Amino acid sequence: MGVLVLAGIVAAVIVVQTQNIGLRIVLPALAAVLLEAALYASLAFEEVRCKWRWQAVALLAPVPYLLYTIPLGLASALSASVLVLIAATASAWFRIAPRGRVADFAYIALVAAPLLFKLFPLLYPKAHDDLRLDFLGQLMWIRAAIVAVLHDRPQRGIHFGFIPTRQEWLTGFKWFAFALPPVLGLVVWTGFASLEIPQAAWWKTAATTVGTFVGILWVVALSEEFLFRGLLQQWFEEITGKRWIALAAASILFGAVHLGFRGFPNYRFAAIAAIAGVFYGMAFAKGNGIRAAMVAHACMVAVWRTLFR
Repeated sequence: MGVLVLAGIVAAVIVVQTQNIGLRIVLPALAAVLLEAALYASLAFEEVRCKWRWQAVALLAPVPYLLYTIPLGLASALSASVLVLIAATASAWFRIAPRGRVADFAYIALVAAPLLFKLFPLLYPKAHDDLRLDFLGQLMWIRAAIVAVLHDRPQRGIHFGFIPTRQEWLTGFKWFAFALPPVLGLVVWTGFASLEIPQAAWWKTAATTVGTFVGILWVVALSEEFLFRGLLQQWFEEITGKRWIALAAASILFGAVHLGFRGFPNYRFAAIAAIAGVFYGMAFAKGNGIRAAMVAHACMVAVWRTLFR
């Protein structure tokens, strides 16, 4: 928690100095970010994670939003109510829905819908043009989804966690290395992006790359690998009895959710994501859990954001 507070204070100072955003806006935003970060980080500790209940997820869902919006006069009762409602629905889904595959796959659609249709930018107002806090809603949503599955729909083979083991790091790096040539080859062949060598000092580039890797590892990769490999890939394998069919199906769906990137329908990016998903799925299978897949996923995104435009 101390690390989170320090990181938040440093970020606030940087924002104030570089973005010309006053403390009147930064301080409520900082309070909201620190609270949601602490709630999200609690998932990393099993003794805390096992105590989460859907009622707590729902009641706490609007608190970071209110910390940010009330001091700035931007609070909306409707937005706060929507946050409570969707958090309650997501976190209690497997308690209220009939058991079965229909409920399982409906849950995946439920979790994907607010992200695909960009609900959270509608709920979180912008107090400044250069300050967006809708990612707080995304963190809450990931937390609700994970709590629901781990508590009420446990799935063997996920091996949830924030910190990979040594073997999981090695497996993730291995499948990232295997993925790099075909993925980057497809990027160049389709003309989707071009190589751009960073012009900043090497240490700035290195720091940005490491920061990107860590952020992707613990948020984007964790949530996407949890859903697509930890749940979907395993469910498809249970249904079909064929690992390769499960790998292909989960990868195609993974690609499909990227169709909206930089304008819908972005078929090139969807294809690139689907190919990458095959290698993430292999990292999951060979690493016996999502953490190896998270490493491969985070490495790919870090390279992508550092070297390509």
